[in-house]
Amino acid sequence: MTLSKVYRLSAQQLRAAEIFATNDIHKMTMAQIAEEVGVTDRSLYRWKQEPDFIAYQNDVAERVMNDFLAETYTILRGIVRTSGSDGNKLKAIELVLKNQGRLTDVQKIEAKVEDTRSNEAIEAEIDNLKKMLADM
Repeated sequence: MTLSKVYRLSAQQLRAAEIFATNDIHKMTMAQIAEEVGVTDRSLYRWKQEPDFIAYQNDVAERVMNDFLAETYTILRGIVRTSGSDGNKLKAIELVLKNQGRLTDVQKIEAKVEDTRSNEAIEAEIDNLKKMLADM
């Protein structure tokens, strides 16, 4: 996996970070990862604290998620095209449209209006409204 940013990491560190970033696929223990890259568990724990190691691991994870996005779209298209359930089709369509920014949730907007009139002014307005109602 090639990334554009230059990291100050050894080949072993790069490989370890890649395994950590994709360990949901590999399902390796710390001991197995250490053995795979030829270091001790202790080295792995130390590396996991280093900013460059963390940054590279996060970049790898981000790239993996971007690759996963294409697969996700393929599955959503399949649901829209072949699902027998209208509910499943609608949910898949909603997810695609929201992701594309073409469907947004409606939000309730509340405004607080502050009345700066004095009590006397409000009472005068009430009296005026009462007179208007009486004249009707």
